[in-house]
Amino acid sequence: MRVGALWVGLALVAAAMTGPVPAGSVVPSGSGPVASPAAITALGPEVARFVCARPRGPLVAYGHSYLRSPRIGGARASYSTLTAAGLGVKSVTRAVDKGTSEDVERLVRQGPTRWVPGSADLVVIDAGINDIGRRLPVERWTASLRRTLDAFVSRPVPMILLVRPLPVGRVGHPGRDPATVARYAAAQRAVAGGYSAVRMVDAGPGWSPKLHLALDGVHPNAAGMVHLAGAVRSTAQRAFCRP
Repeated sequence: MRVGALWVGLALVAAAMTGPVPAGSVVPSGSGPVASPAAITALGPEVARFVCARPRGPLVAYGHSYLRSPRIGGARASYSTLTAAGLGVKSVTRAVDKGTSEDVERLVRQGPTRWVPGSADLVVIDAGINDIGRRLPVERWTASLRRTLDAFVSRPVPMILLVRPLPVGRVGHPGRDPATVARYAAAQRAVAGGYSAVRMVDAGPGWSPKLHLALDGVHPNAAGMVHLAGAVRSTAQRAFCRP
């Protein structure tokens, strides 16, 4: 896994010195803020003790409408764009509306969106809620997920953030049942366990379909995108940061 110049701290450091990043903003790789020792110390030992290697290339996100069409839910920017801005890297989105794991597999393995080894060191994959919505058999979507992850094994291997699906609120959608979502997540985690570069992103703590979804009960609103971005960013920081 390639990493760029050393940078210090969590997103809190950047926010303390530069203020909030506007929704939809893209910060070029290598141009993130650098904290002064005084600024880091002022934030306390829990932040100051971390030294992190920032992702060098763009954050490449494969998935569905949560990534491609955030305005469906009323958000100005997707959670992957917000995450990239918080990490100080460029965001690249490769997604299709209503995309399942099989659609993501095609994006990763075929055509102009296919994965090119060395093109980035941080990848997000999100397809779960549409697998659930279409009631795809477990053996079908897990086989597709394995083929997708296999596409990333050539060196240099990126860090892969696999997003756990979250319960939705639409009546009649299978994903409204937390137990159904939990069963899917368990199978997803079992597949991910076979790949050392994969980290699971679980935005479940604090998630509320009533607060974080648009009126359609499926797509995140602005608050939902911020919530998801926080979970993805913290997972990335744990992957790239060491005490």
